[in-house]
Amino acid sequence: MADAVLPTVADVQGTGSNLKGENVSVHVTSIRLNKDNYLSWSAALEIGITSRGRLQYITGEKPAPAKNDPQWATWTLEDSQVKVWLISSVSTDIQPLILRKSTAYEMWTILVRMYGRKKRVLHTYQIKRSIYALRLGGSSVASFYAALKTKWEELDYHMNDDWKNASDQALYWEKEWTDRTFIFLGGLRDEFESVRSQLLNCDEIPGIEEVYARVEAEEQRRQIMHIDTSHGSSPTAFVSRTAASCSWSSSLHPAGSFCA
Repeated sequence: MADAVLPTVADVQGTGSNLKGENVSVHVTSIRLNKDNYLSWSAALEIGITSRGRLQYITGEKPAPAKNDPQWATWTLEDSQVKVWLISSVSTDIQPLILRKSTAYEMWTILVRMYGRKKRVLHTYQIKRSIYALRLGGSSVASFYAALKTKWEELDYHMNDDWKNASDQALYWEKEWTDRTFIFLGGLRDEFESVRSQLLNCDEIPGIEEVYARVEAEEQRRQIMHIDTSHGSSPTAFVSRTAASCSWSSSLHPAGSFCA
């Protein structure tokens, strides 16, 4: 007997893509699960499925009714649509692991068990190493900050959050965010040395949001100055034109110059 051929995503998408006569997209996120991006993938997928009112199908809060129940046909259609979303959001090497599962909840559970485990020591080391290696480089301040925030969120996911004392937890996070502010400032280019020095010379360093806002404001100021300079409106050019104007005025009015 010939081996059974596993259906492809295209095969699955060809069935159940219409729900109650409506055209429903087969994608709820542009992120596809691989072995390294579970956190960002799961967050994006949950948002997409929630926006379509189907989150209960992956949490197990909406189990299958009896086959003789009037709601069976509707439940099957809706669950199949969620299965399509799951299959289309994982990489091709992961798809065979879930294609044969009976429900969307079973698919989701398998993926959580395989890729959502908290290997705290290893993952914490890898994430912290990547955080310390991040630099602004040629990116914008916004892109650099977003990259750091993403890594910090991944780090928080793997941190042990079982605190016995609320005050200890508050002190820990205060120190942690101070350290993260230092990492952000340390990754900036040398052109931001002025604003960096101003912030570090404060009696108390501001919160990370305020620090980011001030650095980004400095970036925008420098960009505006660069545009002005490229159009011949640099401060030096302005002074030169003013000096020439003053000299011209003095020659016409030797008794008194218009310049201060």
